[in-house]
Amino acid sequence: MANYYFLATLLPRLQIGEPPEISFDEFDQLLSDNLSASDYAKTSTIRNFYDIYNLRSYWKGEPLDHAGNFNSSELEEAMVTRTMLPPYVFQFLDKYESKEERLRHFPELLSTFYKIEVSRSTGFLKAYLMLERELRLVLVAFRTKKLDRDLLKELQYEDPEEEIIAQIIAQKDASQYEPPPKFEEIKFIFEKYSNDPIEIQKALAEFRFYKIEEMLGLDMFSIDRILGYMAQLLIVERWQHLNKQKGKEIVDSMLKDIS
Repeated sequence: MANYYFLATLLPRLQIGEPPEISFDEFDQLLSDNLSASDYAKTSTIRNFYDIYNLRSYWKGEPLDHAGNFNSSELEEAMVTRTMLPPYVFQFLDKYESKEERLRHFPELLSTFYKIEVSRSTGFLKAYLMLERELRLVLVAFRTKKLDRDLLKELQYEDPEEEIIAQIIAQKDASQYEPPPKFEEIKFIFEKYSNDPIEIQKALAEFRFYKIEEMLGLDMFSIDRILGYMAQLLIVERWQHLNKQKGKEIVDSMLKDIS
């Protein structure tokens, strides 16, 4: 396994709440210039996650996340030519031909992404994808309780015999959801910020950031550290965006009170 001593020394420290000293585009250029082809391909797996969500944004006519591998025109070309995107995406497109069907069944595509990408990944990348998948499932459980939705319908694309799915389903009739111990902090986040979606997202960003730090430990120069830095950089950028959005809400509220 290659060690990237030079690249690691170029990367500025990341901290939640502080603007990153390097943009994602600048970071990606560093990776392109310094990683081996096989290691650089691993970064595409993280970006594939954003491509999946960008497909939904594309179908809804919303702006795309810059963290994906493709811009809007490239994403459209990929769907037309059936290239660049993973095969399971095209299987989904064939199964659901209309935009409305694709949006309605989007959780199925997301579920497939996690199942396939986790199974083919190793090291930090595998652990990171598993964290994101399990966190997503825990969030589904909390939101289903809060919005009084049908839990079985929300989890229809998951394996009910899988441990975390079974744990969630077992509580479908309970008054509140109790997550697995490693996600106990998520319960406190929802209780503290139950009426403030932006603060919930900011707290979840912090949770992800420090969970990644725990995974990486003292490993400083491997591809795992580089991939972890990528994931954390995207989280820091998102936190900054949420902070600006929160500030805008506060200003809008003040102006409303004055008028």
